[in-house]
Amino acid sequence: MKSSKSYITQPLFQVEIAGKNVTKEICRFISSIEYADKLEEQSDECMIVLDDIQGLWQSDWYPTQGDTLNLKIGYPGNLLDCGSFEIDECELNGQPDVFTIRGIASAITTDLRTKNSRAYENQSLRKIAQVIADKHGLNLMGDTSRLSEIEVERKTQNYESDLSFLSNLCKRFGIVFSIRGKDLIFLNSEDIENSEPVLSFQRWQINSYNFKDKTAETYESASVSKRDIRKNKVQKWNVKTSGDPTKKDTLVVGGRVENAGQAEALAVGNLRDKNKEKLTGSFQADGNILLVAGANVELHGFGAFSGKWMIRESRHVISVDDVGKNSG
Repeated sequence: MKSSKSYITQPLFQVEIAGKNVTKEICRFISSIEYADKLEEQSDECMIVLDDIQGLWQSDWYPTQGDTLNLKIGYPGNLLDCGSFEIDECELNGQPDVFTIRGIASAITTDLRTKNSRAYENQSLRKIAQVIADKHGLNLMGDTSRLSEIEVERKTQNYESDLSFLSNLCKRFGIVFSIRGKDLIFLNSEDIENSEPVLSFQRWQINSYNFKDKTAETYESASVSKRDIRKNKVQKWNVKTSGDPTKKDTLVVGGRVENAGQAEALAVGNLRDKNKEKLTGSFQADGNILLVAGANVELHGFGAFSGKWMIRESRHVISVDDVGKNSG
């Protein structure tokens, strides 16, 4: 959460480790705090960088890997709850000594990342997601209508983590999900794209930026085929975009499909996944807790790059200069 000198208020943070509020203890050592918020599948992350000239963090205060770390960042009276993280990595660099604590979203548990094998037969994608959610004590939330429409005759999880298996299966059909706390949340990409912007930026309000517009590997339509060996017939499905004149090519989607529902979902998912890379960008601006993954923003003053953009990943950084050693 990069903050400019023009702010009257200074960013704040709150840190709990293993259930204990350590904000006051940690404050005088803070070099920077970073929170990465991601829209799809991947785990949210946090990183706390500490000055450790006294050697406390590498000895007496050394955190236990696996401990829970809770983080909030923002401004007085308006803090963003970044969630609960599991301390995953500790690192020491020098000289002078700098100690770094990295955490991944605690919902992405060790069990969820453990590799195992299982076969699913004659189940909808929603049922498969429910089995995995129940196994790990997660609540199935959000828009699951498309999950119910996709029937899987047989799918084998072959020495793969539940998270990776579900991620790859959903990605194949263009379905987006994230894990927040104890919720496994499925998102409708169209609903996200159509939602109103949470913030609007003029060009002068943005510190740095990078935008790209490409036509290579973007497509007008997607085609999926299924061969019936017994009848020696080929069935084809074709899905088109809304008619962008810059897209001319047809994406031929490979891989085995079992039924018409899978084929249509596969075509839609692959077409959306490829075309989302047509127009991409990144920018850095003063910190705001509304800038989270899944939100839309409006950009002005960038010519052809002006308009509504969806945030796929946001990174909030608080440095020692931002907080002035003053957090609560």
